Amino acid sequence: MEFIIGVSTSFINVSAQETPMARPKNEKLEAQRREEILQAAARVFRAKGFHLARTEDICTEAGTSAGTLFRYFKSKKEIIEAIVEAEMKANDEDLLALAQRQAVEGLATLKAQELEEMLRPSGYGLATESWLELSRSPEGRKELASSSARLEAALAALLAQGQAEGWVRPDLNTKGAANLLLILYTGVQFDADLGMDLDYEASAQAISDLIKSFILA
Repeated sequence: MEFIIGVSTSFINVSAQETPMARPKNEKLEAQRREEILQAAARVFRAKGFHLARTEDICTEAGTSAGTLFRYFKSKKEIIEAIVEAEMKANDEDLLALAQRQAVEGLATLKAQELEEMLRPSGYGLATESWLELSRSPEGRKELASSSARLEAALAALLAQGQAEGWVRPDLNTKGAANLLLILYTGVQFDADLGMDLDYEASAQAISDLIKSFILA
C-alpha cells in the first residue's frame, strides 16, 4: 500500500511540474493598449458625440476587434465613463493650479498668447462634453457640484491668505471672488471648447484689468 501511494504521489508531482503555467500579463503593454483604445474612442466621440458613436466605429478607429475591445471595457458606456473621469481629473488639476499666488498675480499681466495656451484642449479634448455628460444625471450633477465647491474653497483660502499677507484687497469677499473667478474661467473655457470666435486679445486684457482692480491690493 505504501509503494502504491508513493508511486501515485510521484506521478502527481511530475504531472504538476510539466503542466505549463499561464503567461503573466505585461501590465505596461496592457495599460498602453487600453490607452490606445481610449484615444481612438476620443477621436470618434469628438467627431460624432458620445451617443451617436458606435462601438464598431471605435473598433475601426482603434484597428482592433470587438473581442479585444471588450477585454478592456465591458461596454461603450464604460469607455465614456473612463474618459469623463480622466477629463474631470485634468480639469480639477488645471483649476487647482490657479489657486496659487503666482497664478493669480500672473493673470494681472495676462497676454493673448498665454490665454490661448491656457485654454488649449488637454487630455482627450472632451472637457465640455464630459461636463455635459455628467450633468445628465443627478449623481453626475452632485459630482460637478462637489468638484466646484472644492475648487472654490481652495481659491477662497488662497485669497484669504493673500489678505493676511497684504497682496489681496483687505475688503474683498474671498468666497464671492473665488466663485466669480471660477465662473469666468469655465465660461471662457466653454466658449473655446465650442470653437466660438473668441477675441483672445480683448479677453486677456479684460481678465488682467479685473484682477488688478478687483482682486489685488
